[in-house]
Amino acid sequence: MTTTPTPSALARWLPLVGRIVLGGLFCFAAFKKLQDPQGFLFAINGFKILPPHLAYTMAFVLPCVEMIAGAMLVLGVWSRAAALVLVSLLGAFILGILNVLHHGYDTKCSCFGDIEWPCTGGVGWCQIVRNCVMALFALPVFRWGSGALSLECSRAER
Repeated sequence: MTTTPTPSALARWLPLVGRIVLGGLFCFAAFKKLQDPQGFLFAINGFKILPPHLAYTMAFVLPCVEMIAGAMLVLGVWSRAAALVLVSLLGAFILGILNVLHHGYDTKCSCFGDIEWPCTGGVGWCQIVRNCVMALFALPVFRWGSGALSLECSRAER
């Protein structure tokens, strides 16, 4: 009689930490953006990347995508896909910040609404570092899947 090996504690619990931190941060960020869509629209326009009609659409669509993907990640539903969506958004945000820095625009991030922690002031390298650190929380999910306390079953549990 053979038994399937049980995953290590690291493989079970580290993805849970990554899911809660990254998914929770994105849910919180989405909530703050949805509280003040006009303020978020002003922030998008400050990046001077999108035409006005597309910026207006993104001011409503982006927080919804963040909320859905963040909630899916926290719950452990399609965790790898949700993490991929969030890491892709972080990559796009980094590119937008690099564009602001390249052109010397003076704008605020509004990533977390009116909360500016740990980065204060205008858009800068702090936001890039913060986004990279946030992306690191997806690595255990990409490596081991949902981990403990998820709503999806891993292949080993089927």
